[in-house]
Amino acid sequence: MRTIYCGILLFLGVNLTQLSSAQERKDFVSDASFIVGTYRAKTSDHSVKSMAASAKKFVETLTEDQKKKTVGKVNSEVRRQWTNLPARPDADGIRLGDLNEVQVKAACDLMASLLSKQGYDKMVQIMLADDQLLRGGRPRQGFGTENFSLVVFGAPSEKEEWGFQIDGHHVGLNLSIKGESITMSPSFIGTQPSAFRIAEKFIKPFELETDLGHQLVASLDAKQLQTAIVSDRRGRMMAGPGMDGKTPKANGVKCSTFNEGQRKILRKLISQWVNDLPKAQADKRMKQLAGEIDQMTFAWSGDKGPISDMSYVLQGPSLIIEYVCQDLGGNPLDHLHSVYRDPTNEYGGQMEK
Repeated sequence: MRTIYCGILLFLGVNLTQLSSAQERKDFVSDASFIVGTYRAKTSDHSVKSMAASAKKFVETLTEDQKKKTVGKVNSEVRRQWTNLPARPDADGIRLGDLNEVQVKAACDLMASLLSKQGYDKMVQIMLADDQLLRGGRPRQGFGTENFSLVVFGAPSEKEEWGFQIDGHHVGLNLSIKGESITMSPSFIGTQPSAFRIAEKFIKPFELETDLGHQLVASLDAKQLQTAIVSDRRGRMMAGPGMDGKTPKANGVKCSTFNEGQRKILRKLISQWVNDLPKAQADKRMKQLAGEIDQMTFAWSGDKGPISDMSYVLQGPSLIIEYVCQDLGGNPLDHLHSVYRDPTNEYGGQMEK
């Protein structure tokens, strides 16, 4: 019976692939959302050559007017104007919603080249999460996948410094690239809702960032908890957008007191941000941070129960990670913010030559 049905569709000129795509399209709120949510980004490797080539290919798909919005100088002050707020109509960069299918796919290929699978999947999932905030799926200024903007700073190169920025609601990702070196400091990564479904697929962008934080505080003994828990109420983010050059006072328990089991959880927790980078760069960064554990502190605010409205801060010589639940939306456990910084290497200022 299916063969006869398919034959009829072909006779009528209906392409079966298009029919399948049309069925899938209904699960997404915009064309940009559908492309980002279903496209399998191309990245054969994460080599310097591949990164530069992907960036050049993306830029080449743009019109001259689009390039004026998308390409800036590597030392542009625009790099410091990132935010996690819903995008402004006059925001710099090119909106995904203003790109055609070829251009959006090229943008996805670029993101997949610069980020690990973990990092790329997280960016896509956060964009799709933002679609859930659209009222009845209708366009809403500053919200949704189509309102995420991309900027390329400098000329993509295998040797010279250049940068890439993704700006949108709950993402302010800043990548600085020079040869084999990549830093993503400073960056904001969040999500609302914390979990959702698209068709039959269950998506939870921030699962381990939450669970491992709870695991770490639960592993502390009574003496460690005395200094680790700094407040019975969730704290505020202190190193977010607009706070460049400001290092909060370190607080909490000294990680030098951690046993090997606690250190293992700590390293895995840190990797939820660091491993958003390609493996070679992530491994190098994790090795650096492993050597700084004895100089780190871990601070917890709020109830330490497995389901609680809380925040935590990890801080060391070259690391600030803040994780904070948010009230806006009614359920703090459903609205999550985080920031990752390396105060010694903001915007690639100290990358190796």
